[in-house]
Amino acid sequence: MSVASILNSLTTMISPGVIFDNPGGGTSKIIKITEENIIYMRKKSKILLPIHDFIEICTLFKGKKCSSSDLKKHNPKIFDSNKSGHSCNCTFLFCIADKFGFLSNGIQGKGVKGNPFYVVFK
Repeated sequence: MSVASILNSLTTMISPGVIFDNPGGGTSKIIKITEENIIYMRKKSKILLPIHDFIEICTLFKGKKCSSSDLKKHNPKIFDSNKSGHSCNCTFLFCIADKFGFLSNGIQGKGVKGNPFYVVFK
């Protein structure tokens, strides 16, 4: 899937105001989608998920299991709150991938050490 087609699909399938229930509790609300980022609110924080990173993860883990721990190791600047990123991006990416139908069995795991959230990409 090209960047242009994913961007088109993003703006068709998820628009400002769409709310996702996070597997660990709370919600994420889409604020805006640009050519570079999906901008969403988690509690009172405005967070960016670069579309490039969404595409990269979906491609890299195609046919594989991917946990929130894998995402933090792969790109901590985007996915790890302890490394200037946002851990919320992990579950948010999983929610978006699930909305696209990219996942085999939805979001699994408990979101705790030893049992992180994980998905299996189709």
